[in-house]
Amino acid sequence: MEFSSYNFLQTTTQIEVGSNTDTASNLFNPDVIQQYVSDGYNSDTSTATIKVSFSETLAVSRIGLREFNGKKFNLYYNELTANAFDLTSTGATTTSQFTGNTESSMYLKATQVNCTSVSLDIYSTIQANSEKALGFLYISDVVLDFPRIPSAANYKPKKVTKKIVHSLSDGGTRIQKIRDKWNVQIKFKHIEKSFVDDLEDIYDSRDPVYFVPFPTTTAWDSIMFEASWLNDFEFYTWTDNAANAGFSGSMKLAETPD
Repeated sequence: MEFSSYNFLQTTTQIEVGSNTDTASNLFNPDVIQQYVSDGYNSDTSTATIKVSFSETLAVSRIGLREFNGKKFNLYYNELTANAFDLTSTGATTTSQFTGNTESSMYLKATQVNCTSVSLDIYSTIQANSEKALGFLYISDVVLDFPRIPSAANYKPKKVTKKIVHSLSDGGTRIQKIRDKWNVQIKFKHIEKSFVDDLEDIYDSRDPVYFVPFPTTTAWDSIMFEASWLNDFEFYTWTDNAANAGFSGSMKLAETPD
């Protein structure tokens, strides 16, 4: 589990694509139903490139790809294809150059690099000769890698549906679904003071952070969301009378608006 910073991709002015610029904004829309899809690149001999530029040098160590159909692709920084990211997460490769990917979503942990742009070259697709597609591109830096994860009983994720329920004259019901949003409650017991301090820094910042519960490059559940901390800070509660027993508390996280 980890907290990472806001998505460094925020506006269409940061994005350069070779085609279909009208759908480029979908790259930072967390609703992956709305994808960026190339136009005229439906051949495994044509390369579609997505470049994201920053207005300042930023530290990058996390990249998330959701609803992605790239088979052979390269993620690199500062416009040099040789500048692939060195991956620290276990996966098919040790760098962000993939030749036979079969995953539709992946979360890449990399050695932190300071850069002014991140590019994605998509050479071929999982289903051969398709337009290149990507539902969500997340570029960021880790804020807090949890030193431990809670027990299953103390981790309660919930997908909440915003909906309008219409009760009709014939007694039937019609539901208009607006959007799904994540809510998560996490409880910890016996945590060390250093972890408490790290959590308090997140709480005191009052800024939303991305919560990624189980980030992996393979078989990723693709759960990640920008979260606000809802409840008070509870982690100065002693777990037991013995000081070395550590601290206990809970946090409630809710997904922010799109």
